[in-house]
Amino acid sequence: MMRRTLRGRLTLWNLLIVASALTLFAILLYAWLAGTLYGHHDNELAEEADRLAAVLGASPEPLRELGRMDQDSRVEPLLIVRDADGDMLFRSTRLVSSEPNIGAHTAFMHAAMQRETMQFFTVRLEQTGLVRFICLRLAQPAGTYLQLGRPLGDVDLLLRVVVIASLVLIPLVILLTSFGGLVIARRALAPIHDIASTLESIQATDLSRRVEARAPDAEVTRLSSSINRLLDRLQRSFLSLKEFTADVSHQLQTPLTVMKSAIDVASDDSSRNADHARTLQDLGNEVDALAATLKDLRDYSLAEADSSLSGSEPVDVSGVFEEAAEVVRALAEAHDITCETSIMPGLIVWGNAVRLRQVVLNLGENAVQFTPAGGRMDIRAISADHNVVLRVEDTGTGIAAEALPHVFERRYKVPVSGLRSGSGLGLAIVKRIVDAHGGSMRIESKVGEGTRATVTLRAAIRESV
Repeated sequence: MMRRTLRGRLTLWNLLIVASALTLFAILLYAWLAGTLYGHHDNELAEEADRLAAVLGASPEPLRELGRMDQDSRVEPLLIVRDADGDMLFRSTRLVSSEPNIGAHTAFMHAAMQRETMQFFTVRLEQTGLVRFICLRLAQPAGTYLQLGRPLGDVDLLLRVVVIASLVLIPLVILLTSFGGLVIARRALAPIHDIASTLESIQATDLSRRVEARAPDAEVTRLSSSINRLLDRLQRSFLSLKEFTADVSHQLQTPLTVMKSAIDVASDDSSRNADHARTLQDLGNEVDALAATLKDLRDYSLAEADSSLSGSEPVDVSGVFEEAAEVVRALAEAHDITCETSIMPGLIVWGNAVRLRQVVLNLGENAVQFTPAGGRMDIRAISADHNVVLRVEDTGTGIAAEALPHVFERRYKVPVSGLRSGSGLGLAIVKRIVDAHGGSMRIESKVGEGTRATVTLRAAIRESV
């Protein structure tokens, strides 16, 4: 079923209105022409009939007088006199030769038996064609009726031309109007299409774009202004939220640092009491987790804030990835995990070096976090099909199949027992940064075997000097 559109509905309504108007016009034109032409024809018949009725009324032998007039061609060639029973008393000589079967025509008999003073009727004769007749009562002979007719000729032809022209021209005009209506609807709705395209291109991380109304229509201008005011409010709210998130995470880092320092001092002082030391150690671990969550929250906010600036300059990601891999390698060795790196030199992409470094750091920290001691992890970056491909692979606990579709969701934590839990923002931050750079990301994992994260970025062409 074809999708309903406003343009289609406007075109359809336009066609219905035009078709109705043309049909009504054709009907009214036909009725007016028929009334006018038949009226003119009927007036002439009535005048001729009155003249003959007056002549016959003044004659002592009306039928014989009528015969003499017929021989002298002083009457219409289609003339009949009938009695009240419909029997034919007289008909013109030329009618006898042209229409020999007219005496049995039911229309004439029916008209003669009517008691009206005067009436008009139309019949189609075998030889003459369409003929308009008048029937009126005669004073002489008593009880008789005069039936006088004239071929419609041009009247019938003109009316048929009107009908044929209407049947041909109305569909043609409707067809042309459909194309015209479609073009008009398309041009009228073009500003709305532009507004929709602009809104679709606006992302939550880049609310600086505004809708431009090119059409001079007041309605479109009003709609564009309303949308732009809404975008202004959304942008202010979004910036305020990001600033609030960054400020809160920054402000909470200081008291958490103080609490951590106090806990460390207290742990040293209570080292003789095993229960107190264990309690303080657990409290310290929770403070560390809270600090890491605040850091991730701040990084996520900054990743969204910087996404609109990504792609502003070429970045040698070989050096960026190598630097970040050194940090991850040191972290892995501290947890008794082997980390191997292989970074192809000369890899260049358009983007933000700080955020691209954060991609490797977050993926590496995730791999270390979910890989038990004695495990192994690899960080590799290569060039493939005009793309830069980064892979971070580990031999950790892996991710269940039902959890894979949710790993990029904010605050989603992969359920893993026996290992420390993260904030649930690490992969969301990485995905946001990769999307901002126009890249793609894929996670492959099997429980008990490990996880592979693959990031694909568009390579930048190094300009020759």
